[in-house]
Amino acid sequence: MKTINQYKARLLSSLLSKYESSVSFQDGTPSKQRPQMTMAQSPLMADYYDEMDYTKRETIHEALRELEAEGLVSLTWPKHRDKVEVAKVYLELSLVDEAYRIAGLTPKADKLTLLRQILNPLLRHPWPWVQGWAQITNEALVNRKSAGLDLDAPELYAKLVKVLLSLPDLKESTPKRVFSQNVLGDSKEFEQMVEKPLLRLLRDNTPEEYETDEEYLDSVNLVIHPKHTLLAGDLQIALNDNNINLSAFAGGLGLSHSTIKTMTITSLPASPILTVENLTTYYQIVQQPSSPWGLVIYTGGFPHSGTQLLLSKISTFIKNNPPAIDVYHWGDIDYGGIRIFQYLKERFFPLLKPHLMDAETYRQYAPRGMEFSSVYAEKLKRLLNDMSYMKWHALLEEMLLKRVRVEQESVYL
Repeated sequence: MKTINQYKARLLSSLLSKYESSVSFQDGTPSKQRPQMTMAQSPLMADYYDEMDYTKRETIHEALRELEAEGLVSLTWPKHRDKVEVAKVYLELSLVDEAYRIAGLTPKADKLTLLRQILNPLLRHPWPWVQGWAQITNEALVNRKSAGLDLDAPELYAKLVKVLLSLPDLKESTPKRVFSQNVLGDSKEFEQMVEKPLLRLLRDNTPEEYETDEEYLDSVNLVIHPKHTLLAGDLQIALNDNNINLSAFAGGLGLSHSTIKTMTITSLPASPILTVENLTTYYQIVQQPSSPWGLVIYTGGFPHSGTQLLLSKISTFIKNNPPAIDVYHWGDIDYGGIRIFQYLKERFFPLLKPHLMDAETYRQYAPRGMEFSSVYAEKLKRLLNDMSYMKWHALLEEMLLKRVRVEQESVYL
């Protein structure tokens, strides 16, 4: 059996919820329209109309009379039902602060102000997309809107701010648990509390669109474990006063981020360079007894920071040491593969050429393709409307006609 005080808290909580959803609250202006409810629309309906236990209604009436005596609510009763069944309950806005106190609730306005204070440092974040999100969110909070945030989780957003402020300092791939220990003081705190909201922010606000959660986190240098860059071929480097030709490693090798950062490229092969999206295909190419490629680099989808650094160094070497070397990319014939190609082209190799990613190859291997949905088709249509993808139009139209995507592993070498 609930007490009078418990009923008072529930009644006020319901009325305050209506108040917080009102135009008056959002505008911050007084209104003659008071928040109201009937018992049939209240969370106390089951108790109020419990025919098996009329004492519940009596206790609720006592709670209402106390609230009315305290000036927190006004009551109306139907004609001939006075003191038997209340018609409406109105919240008196002049004592709304007292209503919050008795209900044991934190005012929504205070919650909004607290979140603004927590998120304020992000308005000066070095990344434009974070600044942009912070500005839009701050404006919504000023206008007394929640901006999709959980107003009852200020601790979560305090941790998220700590993470966002620390991310620009990561210059290479960092294990999530090491990052979590350094920034949050607990090796598992990031994965348990902050990873999901961070991923939502990345998906909704970053300029790049990635395929997986792992790629989104990779884009800000957060990884499960440090990653190496796989490559094979005739690349000559200087490292710690040693001249090394990587062609000596017949099966290729993996370079750490720190090695790539320290080394200097001294010579590139005369034959073309190939970047490869998928691991299986990379190994197939590397294991061929004779290959037309002077250097093969595995990108693993969108390249992680170590691979990006290597590609940047190769790009700079090509610019500074003519004649130019042809660079090709081979990936899946699908939305992601095309976008990875464009990413590499725009970031590193302006003259990048596709390998086995044309309409003719697609038609040949389409019978091995995987069907895609209408939602996927809409993503391809968006590329058709993007002028930077003009050279892909013939392939995109063919894909929209056949409604299948072709994975790289399905194409014979």
